[in-house]
Amino acid sequence: MSDGHPRTSKKWVANAVKGKLVDKPTYRASEMMSDIRREYGICIPYHQAWWGKEVAVSSLYGDFRTSYHMLNWYSERALQSNPGSILSLEVDPETQRFKRFFICFEASAYGFEVGCRPMLFLDGTHIKQHRVQGVILAASALNGNNELFTVAYSIADSETYDNWVWFLQNLKKALLSDRRIAFLSDRGRGLKEAIPDIFPNDHHGYCFQHIMQNFNDQCAGKYVAPFKKFLRKILQRIAYAVTEQEYEDTMMAMELNSVDAKEWVLRNDVEHWSHARFPGQRFGSLNTQAICSITFCHL
Repeated sequence: MSDGHPRTSKKWVANAVKGKLVDKPTYRASEMMSDIRREYGICIPYHQAWWGKEVAVSSLYGDFRTSYHMLNWYSERALQSNPGSILSLEVDPETQRFKRFFICFEASAYGFEVGCRPMLFLDGTHIKQHRVQGVILAASALNGNNELFTVAYSIADSETYDNWVWFLQNLKKALLSDRRIAFLSDRGRGLKEAIPDIFPNDHHGYCFQHIMQNFNDQCAGKYVAPFKKFLRKILQRIAYAVTEQEYEDTMMAMELNSVDAKEWVLRNDVEHWSHARFPGQRFGSLNTQAICSITFCHL
C-alpha cells in the first residue's frame, strides 16, 4: 500500500472513477478514496479525489454553466416530444442569469389525473452542490398501488412565497381538470400563504410529524419524560381521530392532563392536521417527510 503516486493526477483519478459515476451520480470523494485504495493499492488525499470527481463529472456531463445555457434548447425539444407539457424558464431581466425553471410533462399531468388520488405532497429541498445555489420545489402524488408519482418540479433560487406562488400558478396551468385537491406540506417558507392564494377552493393539510416536533419544542418539552410521552400519545389520537365525538373526547383528555397542551393544539391550526376537523379528504396520509425525501432522491 503506497501513499500517493507520481502518476495519480486528477485526470487519472477521473478515468478511474468515471464508470462508477455513471452508475452512481451521488458517488462521494470519500468513497472514491476507499475504492482506489482497495483496487489499486494507492492512498490518495481527499482533495485529489474531489478534483478527480470534478474532472470526471465535467467530462461526462459538460460544464454546469453550459448546461444552464442549454435550458432554452431543452425546453423547445421537450415541448416537441411532449406536446401539452408546461415548461417555464425565467431569467433575471437585468443580468440574464438563471432564476427559476418549472417542468410538468403532459404525461405526468395525465398520470396524476387518471391514476392518482387527488392529493399532492409539496416540499422544497436545498441543492447539495457546491457550485450551484438554489432549491428544488416538487409536487408528488401516490397512485392506486401507494407508489410515488412525481407530478411537477422546479429549480429556483430560494424557497420563498414568490417562488411557491409561481410554482403553483404553473402547476394549476398543467393540471387537466378542476377536481378538488388536498395539498399536504410541512408549511415550508411561503407555502402556507401561497396555497390558498392560488388554490382557494382546495384544502391544505399539515404534516403531523412536523406538528409533533413543534409540540415537543414549544409545549411538551417542559414536562418529565413519562408525562411528555403520554401527552404525545394524546396528540397522536387527536390527529388520527375520525369522528367529531372521538375528537372531542380526546381533546377533553388533553385538557384534563394539561390545559396548556390543549390551548397549544387550538392555537396551531388543528383543522389542518386532525382527520376529524380536516374539511377535505387526505386518504389516511398524515405525514409528508418520507414521501418528499423519496421524491428528491428520484429527481
